[in-house]
Amino acid sequence: MPESSISIGQRLVKARKAARLTQGELGARSGLSQRLVSNIECGHIKGSIETLTRLAKVLGVSVSHLAGERVQEWQEGGGRDEVLKDPLAPVGLQGLARNGALCDALAITAEEWAALRAIKLSYLLPQEAYSAILLVMRSSRPSG
Repeated sequence: MPESSISIGQRLVKARKAARLTQGELGARSGLSQRLVSNIECGHIKGSIETLTRLAKVLGVSVSHLAGERVQEWQEGGGRDEVLKDPLAPVGLQGLARNGALCDALAITAEEWAALRAIKLSYLLPQEAYSAILLVMRSSRPSG
């Protein structure tokens, strides 16, 4: 099924399951009822921007992601979505990819995602380390 034909509810289900949360857990963590989460997932309602923002924050995705909007670079070259789909991606990098608000703020390009994925270490790095590496990569680029 093409990404554009997937409803908000279906995207919410995918994001919730990726976060390994039940509807009740998602509701509790976002200050909403399980019934409201269920109604959105089933397509009975779409949910307000405020509701979707609360759900997205708990799930570590952007409201744009739930609404089906995608950054062009993610469509073209793997990037964040590929990290999220890759069970072998490092845990810290997956954590960064799940943090939609941070990803949106950093505006990570497909090339940068590829560079972060290329880092091979014998030990695990936390999400914060990948963010720091990204900033170092950007600061060491030749200007001009």
